[in-house]
Amino acid sequence: HMGGDEVLSKCWNASEGIRNWMLLKGWNLEEDDFHRLWGYFQEKALESVDSVSNGNKPLITLWTSSLTKEPYIDEYLDKSRYIIQIWTRGTSSDILPILKRGYRVIISNNNALYFDCGGPSWVGSGNNWCSPYIGWQKVYDNNLDQIAGSYKSQVLGGEAAIWSEQIDEYTLDYRLWPRSSALAERLWSNPVEGWRDAESRILLHRERLVANGIQAEALQPEWCLQNENECPVNKI
Repeated sequence: HMGGDEVLSKCWNASEGIRNWMLLKGWNLEEDDFHRLWGYFQEKALESVDSVSNGNKPLITLWTSSLTKEPYIDEYLDKSRYIIQIWTRGTSSDILPILKRGYRVIISNNNALYFDCGGPSWVGSGNNWCSPYIGWQKVYDNNLDQIAGSYKSQVLGGEAAIWSEQIDEYTLDYRLWPRSSALAERLWSNPVEGWRDAESRILLHRERLVANGIQAEALQPEWCLQNENECPVNKI
């Protein structure tokens, strides 16, 4: 995985050495030129990987970014070498053009698979940028086939992301579990049924996790687990 997210041309433009190098190459200092620089970096990075891969030419993963948009994706990213990891919302208009070009993708749409969402902002007031909190129900119902549509054969899988700005060894378990279990069932069996059919099972599974020393998040009052047919959610 080569990353590729949050590459800012203004950082390169702030470097006299980089500006002079680009000008010596006969380039300008416009946005297209900085994407050209980015493409050049990717070319050299790929050469470095290939130089130690014994001719295997491994696949490289990149996050969606401005480089994966038109026209740059066509100029700099070979679909036979690059897998694109989708972090935008599942309804983003950026996804279809990538799939139409034949790229294989991994889906990590932030509106369902970013597990650090919903906390306080760590750089200002209010909540963090991808709030609100994403419940296990939304994780479970996040159907990758629906996101990809007729291009679902190009979806290699999905991955939950949990970024470390507000996560440490004391908070990791309850942020990951049991939501990761909901994702696992979605990826492994791609159930036709929605989260309601899985509710009683995930409540029991949460208890298994806790019994094995994992500090998994509580999903409902214990009374609901003990009285499945009486808990209000089952009457909706």
